[in-house]
Amino acid sequence: MEIPDLILTQALIKSKSSSIHLELDCVLKKLESKTLDDFLNGGKKEEMWIIDNEIRNIVTTNVYFNQKSESDKVDVIAQIIFTVTEYLRKGVSSGDVRAILIYLGVNCYLQIEIEKLLSKDELEDIYTKSLSEKIIEIIKSIRMETKPLPDAPFHEKEMMNESLVGFAQSNIAKTYKLIEGIERSGGGFHFNFLLEQLVSFLYRVNFPRFINALSYLQNPTDFVFYFQSFKKEELLKIANESSLSNKWLNFEIIRQIVEKEDKENINEAEVDVLKNVLDRIEIIDFDFLKQTAKYFQRSKLFNASLGTFLVSVNNTQIEEVVFDFIIDKYLSNIKTRDVLREYFVKSASDKQFDLIHILIFNKWKNYFDNILATENFYQNSLLLTDFANFISNYHTHLTKDNDLLTAMESLIEKISFIDSEWTSSNSEQITKFHLYHSELFLLTFAYRNKRLNNTQMLPKYERLICANIQLSRYVSVETKNYFEQGKRNINWTKEYEV
Repeated sequence: MEIPDLILTQALIKSKSSSIHLELDCVLKKLESKTLDDFLNGGKKEEMWIIDNEIRNIVTTNVYFNQKSESDKVDVIAQIIFTVTEYLRKGVSSGDVRAILIYLGVNCYLQIEIEKLLSKDELEDIYTKSLSEKIIEIIKSIRMETKPLPDAPFHEKEMMNESLVGFAQSNIAKTYKLIEGIERSGGGFHFNFLLEQLVSFLYRVNFPRFINALSYLQNPTDFVFYFQSFKKEELLKIANESSLSNKWLNFEIIRQIVEKEDKENINEAEVDVLKNVLDRIEIIDFDFLKQTAKYFQRSKLFNASLGTFLVSVNNTQIEEVVFDFIIDKYLSNIKTRDVLREYFVKSASDKQFDLIHILIFNKWKNYFDNILATENFYQNSLLLTDFANFISNYHTHLTKDNDLLTAMESLIEKISFIDSEWTSSNSEQITKFHLYHSELFLLTFAYRNKRLNNTQMLPKYERLICANIQLSRYVSVETKNYFEQGKRNINWTKEYEV
């Protein structure tokens, strides 16, 4: 919940000449005798829970569920703001971290930006330096330690061991299997609310020192904990810092931004930011960069950044990144890979354009040939994969017209006489039927794009897709729809008929 802007504005103005909110002040006085350990481990102490509940009740009752007039509501909110701001000012002026923790314990319910409570002068480094350094000392002294309970199931202990080995080996997949499991469990890494708030406070009160504090963190779980509460805009600001040299930190920055990306629209500024992060990872550890590219294969934003990044590296590095790509047999990821292609092609030279299409075509062709040679593989629909548009564009730009026509005719003949082709089982025959049609379908797009007009091609294709025996044996409604699209591709001249 948020305080309405009009009421908040009035309350902020009035708070400058307001008085203390007596009930809240009485509760906060109880916290003044607590140690830092009491605050930062408060989730384990019943007394701290009770005080937190009292604070929440006072704020919610007087701020969000206050049935009094607007004027009276402004007065009481002004008193609460005045009371909590006193702790904020004390914390900043005297470097008192406990005062800041008291302020944070109230403001987490008010949600008022610090810039509205303190002036620009009060946020200058000369005033915030002492407090910032003390907060950094706390950050340095606290290490996130994730370990299974003594009676934890065997698989949890194995996951923990695998994560430790993964970190030592710089293996992202092994390391993050544990992190992903913890996040899926529900609570995630939100196990110390006030420490999270303190980290966010340092970010806002002294950003340069916050960036410096990150250098004291080493483990992926540390970065997950410290970044998880930040908004995307804040993460982008952090990601823009060229001094960030820890590869795990840079990876987690990408992960946090990708988790918050707009799934429909790609922001060009965000693409540039992530590209810069990839530049840093590439300098630090190129193998780690290749793992990063594989990890985020389903993110449109990341693929846009990766496409932009690949243009900036040499051919050998492009080959190595593409070599590690995973081909997804389903089309659910095709738009994401189309984004990769779009952003690469934007800036690529002619040689780079040819290179990436050749590399991906060869990878796809090897994938297809391996499936054809695998007896136990079963496919009862077209196998287009997430790189389908790379393949059709490869043929459009790199396959000669005559070679394309020859390949199409060869596939049409194979499909027409598929009953004569030896297979070990009916399922293998069904698989080959769909694989041949998959290749042919992609070639029809190149035929259309090249504006070819072979008078025999359309009749041959029409006879093929209308073969009743094959239709009854192999073809689903979805496959028939693909056949119709292939027919439209070959019959592209109809687009220009009046």
